Amino acid sequence: MDINKDQKIKNGFQLLSRYRGAIMGIAAIWILVFHKWIILSAIPPEGTFDLVNFLEQYIKKIGFCGVDIFLMLSGIGLTFAIKKESLPKFYYRRIRRIILPFLAVAVIRWKLEKWTTQAFLGNISGFNFYTKTIYSFLWFVPAIITLYLLFPLYYKIFSKAKNKTMFTVGAVTLWLLVTLLVRDHMRIDLFGFTNRIPIFIIGVLFGYLTQNRKDIEFTLSTYLMLLITLALGLYMAYLSNYFGYGLIVPVGNCCFPNCLIAVSLPFIIARILYFFERRLSVFGKAVIKVLSFFGTFSLEFYCVQEWFAGIMIPKLMSKGWSNLKINIAIFLMITAISFVASMVFKFFWKLVEMPFGRKKKAEAAASEEKTDKAETKSEKSTGKVEAAEQKSE
Repeated sequence: MDINKDQKIKNGFQLLSRYRGAIMGIAAIWILVFHKWIILSAIPPEGTFDLVNFLEQYIKKIGFCGVDIFLMLSGIGLTFAIKKESLPKFYYRRIRRIILPFLAVAVIRWKLEKWTTQAFLGNISGFNFYTKTIYSFLWFVPAIITLYLLFPLYYKIFSKAKNKTMFTVGAVTLWLLVTLLVRDHMRIDLFGFTNRIPIFIIGVLFGYLTQNRKDIEFTLSTYLMLLITLALGLYMAYLSNYFGYGLIVPVGNCCFPNCLIAVSLPFIIARILYFFERRLSVFGKAVIKVLSFFGTFSLEFYCVQEWFAGIMIPKLMSKGWSNLKINIAIFLMITAISFVASMVFKFFWKLVEMPFGRKKKAEAAASEEKTDKAETKSEKSTGKVEAAEQKSE
């Protein structure tokens, strides 16, 4: 193993980048568990404690932390994208990825749930998100679009900072001060979105470190600190979700606990996946491929699950299906629908962009032909000069 490869493996940011798709797949499945998983373990008698039931309930209850992991990974990804593309192309590619799954589910629900045209337009435009409730329709989409729109400006300022870590600390501190100032004036559900801003900002810092600090080595002490951070986040999540602790800010259960989990768990998962790949050979690689598979259509997976499972679960229950069978059936059906939808959307964009692709190829061919002609002309000119020099001699 060469030195550079060994250093890359020791760098936790590089490992996180390496297994980004698989971690997104885990986050997507975790969100599904939060939304629609039916508890399988028996409820223990009152006054008794059952570890299996507690863990199942707890994992489901905090499953919305998958959103925070998505936002952190998005912050990382955007730092790469902004350097490769012009600003118009950056916005186009971000919106293109989101808009079709969002609109497709909106149209389906518009017809099935008899939305008014006003409600439909309010939901797809994000107007209802900001003026009524963020939970009017697929809140994550207008939230992430808002962050996409603001990211280039933030990154421009971030890039000029000499100490990127201290700048990030300052940005999170500023967010906290503003949050405390508006806590009694802002609509309470909006904190479900704004409380996720810090983890997105931290993701931007992680993206910078991934690209520019490849010398960072994650030692045993580093992973021990990550485990302690994760344990603290899980404990705070327990306090906030089971006992209603506010934890400084409104809707505190989707803020500091999830932030601590999202800045630690993905690095631990990345290291575990690396162990799987190295030590468990075929099985480990298969696990990573399966998880990465879900990561490729995670947005469709999110958009489909609530309305579809909401329709199917009551029907399957009425047929006497067991909770286990329902969970498996819902998981498989949502996976199939989401994957097919993602393929259709990709094909649609390929058709839309085909004329532009042909134009680009034609321009490239014309440019190449022009270059060839110029080189030929230059060669001829050089030949004439050489011939003249020989004649003169």
